[in-house]
Amino acid sequence: MKLLPFEIRWADAIGRAMLPRGLLGGVVDAVDLGEEMRRECLEPPWYAALLLRASLWLTWLAPPLALGRLRTFGGLDGATREALLEKLLDSRLYLVRATATFLKLQACMLLLGDARVLRRIGAYEHGHEKPGEAAAEASAADGRRAP
Repeated sequence: MKLLPFEIRWADAIGRAMLPRGLLGGVVDAVDLGEEMRRECLEPPWYAALLLRASLWLTWLAPPLALGRLRTFGGLDGATREALLEKLLDSRLYLVRATATFLKLQACMLLLGDARVLRRIGAYEHGHEKPGEAAAEASAADGRRAP
């Protein structure tokens, strides 16, 4: 399922409200969360991508109901965006809490899965570019195939 251009912009705005630039020393400030979510929607079955799309729409259109303000998420300032996200995550309605949590987990997974973050937190072994390269080299040295 393809996200529409405005949904990609929404995804970046919502994702950056959850995970602002400057995290981890700014190592992933250049990551476009909207673009990452667009790519993520291309791979899974349609129903999984539909959940991401529904989460975006619910969050973007939530301010009138959740805050009593006739604005979309994009019309809110940074502090009010954060307050809205907290309110959605703490909603008494399971569907609202679940979709907000899904969106938050998706954004975290995409940002924290970036190679720059993995290098920053030391997830790569012995300076190798990708996890598993060290195991592959060790197996090759032993004459075995890497798992």
